[in-house]
Amino acid sequence: MNHNKEKQSNIDWTVVSVSLIFVAVSCIFLFAMPEQSTRIINQINDFIAVNFGWWYIWLAIISIVLCLYMGLSSKFKDIKMGEDAEKEYSEFSWAAMMFCASMAAGFIYWGCIEWAYHYSAPPFGLAPLSVEAGEYAATLPLLHWGFSAWSLYLIPSVAFAFVHFTLKQERFDVANVCREVLGDRVDGTLGKILNIFFVFGLIGGVGTALGIGSPLVSASLNNLFGLQDTPQLRTIVMIVVAAIFATSAYLGVKKGIKVLSDINVFVMISLAAIMFILGDTVFIIKMSTTALGKLMQNFIHLSTYMDPINNSGHPEAWLVFYLAWWMSYSIFMGLFIAKISKGRTVFQIIFGGLIYGFAGTFVFFSIWGNFFMGKHLNGSFDVLGSLKSVGGPQTVIQVFRSLPVGVVFVLSILIASIISMATNFDSASYTLAMVSSKKIQLGERPGKPLTMFWAISLAAIPMVMMWLGASLEDLQVLSIILALPTCIVYGIIVASCFKMLLKYRKKSISES
Repeated sequence: MNHNKEKQSNIDWTVVSVSLIFVAVSCIFLFAMPEQSTRIINQINDFIAVNFGWWYIWLAIISIVLCLYMGLSSKFKDIKMGEDAEKEYSEFSWAAMMFCASMAAGFIYWGCIEWAYHYSAPPFGLAPLSVEAGEYAATLPLLHWGFSAWSLYLIPSVAFAFVHFTLKQERFDVANVCREVLGDRVDGTLGKILNIFFVFGLIGGVGTALGIGSPLVSASLNNLFGLQDTPQLRTIVMIVVAAIFATSAYLGVKKGIKVLSDINVFVMISLAAIMFILGDTVFIIKMSTTALGKLMQNFIHLSTYMDPINNSGHPEAWLVFYLAWWMSYSIFMGLFIAKISKGRTVFQIIFGGLIYGFAGTFVFFSIWGNFFMGKHLNGSFDVLGSLKSVGGPQTVIQVFRSLPVGVVFVLSILIASIISMATNFDSASYTLAMVSSKKIQLGERPGKPLTMFWAISLAAIPMVMMWLGASLEDLQVLSIILALPTCIVYGIIVASCFKMLLKYRKKSISES
């Protein structure tokens, strides 16, 4: 009994209560006025994307520069997360947990199909379906899912890991990491606001991920078992996934997230290897090489292109959306990567994240995307026609079903999608439980009931929207809207991180 009381007293009820009210009010609003609420959400999204899209782009550019500086500077690169600590996870498990936590099922879906949207409606005024449009179609996903995304995650990772493992502070929340900039004000109302901003942003990011992953799972079930792909089926999929990641959250990070991550990476690598062999291997290699070269040659231009004269809407629909989505995940990923980075140096976290993250993006997008593009260009499957007639999720599944032993491929996609979603939301609920706990001892896990509460809360809004028939685009706007306040918190964390590391370095020099 006393143990339970201690667990309850360790919960930050302000953060939990405000977040619960936000989720409840949002769900009631969506149920009571589905059409009006969707229209209002889209209007807010359009306003933010058009008027503040530049903000996300500049934030990503600055983050890349600061990551490189922090990782290479002699002032910071050798600082270890826990002075005498040893690494808890192997390189493979560490990279796998990072990768699965950040990418989820959206990685599978967009890895296969994103190129098709850019090929049929390219940026820069290019002619649709042209040779150059095809080359950029293979290049842009590497931009959207590559260095910019990972750079947003890594400085917060260093900040949280440094506070938790090196400074050995018990508070493992967003506000505490901002102390170096904001002082003791983080112990009051301001600190709770920062934590709540983080929670709202993550709710948006997770909602988008669920909105992308659930249709792919329901399309797989439709193809395998003939179940009708309806909003209700997609909602049931969310409930099942929520149950899986709640169970994984109950088991804890080492038993749950690690095992799921390792299994998922094995399945995805196996699928990629088979696709590489079964597909037009020479085309995949050539297009992958071309896309990598085009990315390196035009990285700055692609990262800053906003189309101010033509106003085609392409940057807002793609680059701005992705950066907002990554921003909504940035602090969460910082907390999560920090928790699994004990014993690693600043250099290892920064360049491990950048290299492993981009390498995974390059391998999977190059093989999966160019496999699909090759199928379309050689006439064996009309990907663009299918995309228009039955939509993206069904197109992805139908391409896999057209392969030899297609049932095995579709079943593998079903398993990989479910595990990806479960791992992502498992990690998110675990992290939110840490943030809403007043104190977390080194090596201690947050309370299991609190973790499961967040697992359910994260799924609530997207489940309601999906039940009411919301489109993928409707769910995507959650990221752009709810990521905006996260940007403020992110900036404070970055500034605080540099101040903490500089102070620590000066202290180390003076003591030596």
